Amino acid sequence: MALPATERRLLDVLAGSGPDPAAVPASARDCLDRAYEAAYAEDNHGAMLLAQMGLDQAGGNETDVVLALYSVMIAVAQIQGDQDKAEAYLQERIATLRRTGRTLQAGVEADLGTVLFREAAEPELPVLEAALEELVADKAGPGVIADVKLAVAVALSQQGARPRALELLEQAVDGYAAGDRTDSMAGALMYLAHTYLQADHPRRAIAAADRLLSLPANRALAASMWLLKANLASTGEHVGDAIEYALTALELYAACGVRKGAVSAAVVVAQLCAAAGDDESSVLAWRAAVQQAERGEVREESTLRLALGNQLLEAEEYELAVAVLGKLLQRQRLAAAPPSEVARTLMSLGHAHRHAERTAEALDNWRQAVAAFSRADEFGEAARSLLAIGTLLSREDRDADAIVCFEAAVAAARKETEDAAVLPQALHALGHALCEAGDPDGITQLDEAIRLARDYGAHWYEADYSDTRARGLWALDHGPAAVSAALQAADLYSAADDAASAGNAELFAAHILSELGRPADAVPMYRMVLDQPGISRMLLVAANLGLAAALESLGRKNEAKQARQAAEEAAEE
Repeated sequence: MALPATERRLLDVLAGSGPDPAAVPASARDCLDRAYEAAYAEDNHGAMLLAQMGLDQAGGNETDVVLALYSVMIAVAQIQGDQDKAEAYLQERIATLRRTGRTLQAGVEADLGTVLFREAAEPELPVLEAALEELVADKAGPGVIADVKLAVAVALSQQGARPRALELLEQAVDGYAAGDRTDSMAGALMYLAHTYLQADHPRRAIAAADRLLSLPANRALAASMWLLKANLASTGEHVGDAIEYALTALELYAACGVRKGAVSAAVVVAQLCAAAGDDESSVLAWRAAVQQAERGEVREESTLRLALGNQLLEAEEYELAVAVLGKLLQRQRLAAAPPSEVARTLMSLGHAHRHAERTAEALDNWRQAVAAFSRADEFGEAARSLLAIGTLLSREDRDADAIVCFEAAVAAARKETEDAAVLPQALHALGHALCEAGDPDGITQLDEAIRLARDYGAHWYEADYSDTRARGLWALDHGPAAVSAALQAADLYSAADDAASAGNAELFAAHILSELGRPADAVPMYRMVLDQPGISRMLLVAANLGLAAALESLGRKNEAKQARQAAEEAAEE
């Protein structure tokens, strides 16, 4: 059976090795494109070698290519901190300009120096702006003016002056177009697209990206535009387009060895595929992200491996998740990774073991995570880890051990200063467990959880904790108080726009009334549940069965029969 296109393309990326450093570019133009791509990949040495190779291959009619090669060398030399080399390459570029009759441009570059080939510092901006005014007044050629406009625009954009920067970038693009300088135009369009994005003009950003993609730009530049388009199309009905754009960006970045860009694109593909329910493609994309990070020695490799493991969990590939996360844990320990990073891996590994029904391994991983989070002073995460342990112990009918964990979770949560949600969650778990064990102190814990939720404005959680309080009161044999608490929870759920949970709380109140031997009070409560609009089938069945039992005990057999029949009909739908 043929693989879906997305999976096939991701497998091709995983099978590819990127650019072959031994492959000799066929022409000076190819050298220029490869030099640009090497620079984007932060391979400064490679960029210099390719640029020099291009100069060696250039013919007498390739002046624009020669000038662009010198531009790369000047820029890279400055990145390397070798200003003397940058100045030397600039002088050779100026000599080429003069030799080919471009004396005005040569004069401008001689006056302004290497600042035209990097981001200008703030003190340099007035000099550039003065030069720009003079060139405009002298009606210099559009390409010459565009160079200075681009330099000014980039500096202004970095300083946050985006409206003026956008105006100058638009003019620079037009100037390069008029001067027939395609390479320079592509670079200006890249800046323009990203500046539009920063200024919250998505449609203009896309238009600039599309204009760049219509030009013969190098692969790294094209990939950046595809990724920009992917990020802008990642919501609504355009998710399919966004996956296509991001996948194209990934293929281009990977092919030219721009590893950081490839990682970014692969992460976007992974997230979009997961959101679209395509777990297989999402896993492959995370694998591609990890692979590209490894090849580029990207610092976030550990984070990407964790994301891959978590995506395997989402895809229910539990044994694969154990393998990926176990290997990551070994790497982290060998590299003496920060305790919090190790702890997150341990938590995910524990979830993988739990799903694979290896309870002992899951508990062991999570206990280690608690210790690691505590060493890192991440008490909120330590509390959540303890809650996970306690919940699993409860499912294993180890209730006393679970309570010990929930008490420890509350103690850890009280040390947390930033994560406000974790303390009420821990109190809720402890309160529920204590009530189920017959300890009235559980109500005290739940009351504190409810108060905190109310103080934080977390209305649904206030309702949920109140519902647990009602069930706790019933477990402690406080029937009338449990009815009152359940009805209060129902009101809170309704105020939080959760009609289904409100109905369940009312059903619980009716059930308690029946158990207390008060069927006459239970009947109107059951009917109130059944009168709710949009009631779920499960609730419809349960409420009708409860109503039937209450009516039966009151001797209203015909009505009971009707309610039982309604329950059967709802169950068969």
